Amino acid sequence: MKPPPVTGEDARVGTYAITGSASGMGRKAAEKLRDAGHTVIGVDVKQADIVADLSSVDGRRAAADRVLAASGARLDGVVLAAGL
Repeated sequence: MKPPPVTGEDARVGTYAITGSASGMGRKAAEKLRDAGHTVIGVDVKQADIVADLSSVDGRRAAADRVLAASGARLDGVVLAAGL
């Protein structure tokens, strides 16, 4: 079931998952989104909201499950920057 659309004041901010959020492009994207008032769920092999090894199927599955749980199964966007 799809959640209802966000309207009014809440429409200005969103929830984003970012892989590779501990360094490089992922870290910079997370900083920019947080500075703009958005909620960021960082995913990385270290120093992240969700620590996961995305190089394995089990790690990716666990990360996806944990991101969905942390976001209440609602994301406004994803930045896939792990390994870049």
